[in-house]
Amino acid sequence: MTTYTEMLEQPQIITKIESAIGGQIVSVYLAAHLTPPIPFQENGRFKYVDPAPQKYANHLREGMKLFAELLDEIHQKTGGEDA
Repeated sequence: MTTYTEMLEQPQIITKIESAIGGQIVSVYLAAHLTPPIPFQENGRFKYVDPAPQKYANHLREGMKLFAELLDEIHQKTGGEDA
């Protein structure tokens, strides 16, 4: 079985994650009545010129990575059964 961590490297998963991250950043900016930043794409990932949304995007990516690692650990401990 492919691990959750390995799945994070699949291009179709990266595209969905980046779309979700971009949507989250837009939502946060709109909720604060601010103009959302416009990202550019580099190596399949969104990058922001402004350091604030870039830092937020990096935190979200790191959170997804940590969550995937925890799911892998749980899956391994349960012997491949759904947790």
